[in-house]
Amino acid sequence: MATDRTAPHLDQARSAAALAIPGVLALTVPMVGFLTSLLLPVVAARVGSRLWPQSSPIVRHLCAALALIGLWLPALLAVVSLGQLGSDATTWLIIPLCAPVGAALVVPAVFAALAYLMGITVAATFRSPWPWVLGAWAAPLTYSAATRWLVDFTCFA
Repeated sequence: MATDRTAPHLDQARSAAALAIPGVLALTVPMVGFLTSLLLPVVAARVGSRLWPQSSPIVRHLCAALALIGLWLPALLAVVSLGQLGSDATTWLIIPLCAPVGAALVVPAVFAALAYLMGITVAATFRSPWPWVLGAWAAPLTYSAATRWLVDFTCFA
């Protein structure tokens, strides 16, 4: 049973976990993760006041929108520009026409999820939503870097 002294920390941990789940799913589960990530602004609106009580609601909503944009901007730019802009490494998470298998699937997803989770951890620790936004923007870039440097995956769809 939690005491009154640990209750705020447990509430903050639950709030951070609620914010982590859509982001991690977005980076690991094709299509379903993308749709789940669309819940980020709703989840951030619910838990943001517990995680970042000194931030205004406008800042929390702005950060939620920026986090969602950061997760998907590289992939959406790649789709719209036919691979000329952005990073097509995470495009398969939105449109799973050519999915990686084995290490090419797991390694980039783990690194991207770690980048996203580090952002949430720092945001919860320092009581500011901006590290979460940075983690969300860093996640697809980390995914792309891991795809290029650590595994061999090229999509020829």
